[in-house]
Amino acid sequence: MARQDIDLVLDRAGADARDVRKAPMRDKRYIYNGDPQAHNPGYAVRPNRKVTRRKVSTFNLILCLFGVGIAIVLYVDNIITINRLAFEANQLQTKYDGIMNRNATLRAEVTRKAALERINKTATEQLGLVFPPEQPTLFNVDQDKIESLREQ
Repeated sequence: MARQDIDLVLDRAGADARDVRKAPMRDKRYIYNGDPQAHNPGYAVRPNRKVTRRKVSTFNLILCLFGVGIAIVLYVDNIITINRLAFEANQLQTKYDGIMNRNATLRAEVTRKAALERINKTATEQLGLVFPPEQPTLFNVDQDKIESLREQ
């Protein structure tokens, strides 16, 4: 019986080699354990399917997950850095506004202290200065006379 099965398989293999287009229909059964035996004489025993490779390997999958993890970590770090920089910029803006307010206060104080009324009051009371009763007169000086006086 086993000899008949072997001869039958060899005949079919030779027929398949001669006419590739007319491959016999195979049933979809798999042999997982035990000894494969044909129940019907003349029935070819079908071997297990060939192992097919996965289209995406486990290594590539783990590598992609690792890359996605690194991208997420970098994204979160970027968000944290941006928040920290925004906080620092806000603090610097607050500091700048305080300095500008202080400058405005100092300018107002300088303007107040440089007022003519205040200076006039201090000059008359503390130093005893007074305004002249008449306007000063302007006169022109001849440069030639100045040079002749210097030479003498």
